[in-house]
Amino acid sequence: MIDKKKLMQAEEEEHKEFHRRIGYITIVILLFLFGGATFYSYAEKWRYIDALYFSAYTMTTVGYGDITPKTDIGKIFTIFYMFAGVGVALYGLSVIAAHFVEVREEFWLEKLSNIKIRHPRTFFEKIKSLLNFEPGKLVGEYNKPIRKK
Repeated sequence: MIDKKKLMQAEEEEHKEFHRRIGYITIVILLFLFGGATFYSYAEKWRYIDALYFSAYTMTTVGYGDITPKTDIGKIFTIFYMFAGVGVALYGLSVIAAHFVEVREEFWLEKLSNIKIRHPRTFFEKIKSLLNFEPGKLVGEYNKPIRKK
């Protein structure tokens, strides 16, 4: 038998672990975003807000193209920045999506666990439930007079 108290404690620990992961992912995304903006601000001599704007739309794969790196080091950095930044951003979104799916699944499992299903015990009860056999109804049908047309 499953101990309800232990089950609730395990669910609470799992929930805390999810929030920890979301916190770490958020920190990594912000580090990538502001780190990239800092690099572009110095390497490309852009205003910081323009560098932040470029970093954000590069990480989210929007890519407007209104601002582009002009230096070789900026272009090389952008190649690696795109792969790493997009990967980090997609990982963060997948963790959040997985959490919402899990919460929805737990909701439906709890709803379904409250449904009581009566299982037939004997062989004849199983056959009767399969055929939807009701003896009283069968006898009533048998005793009906046959109409001739």
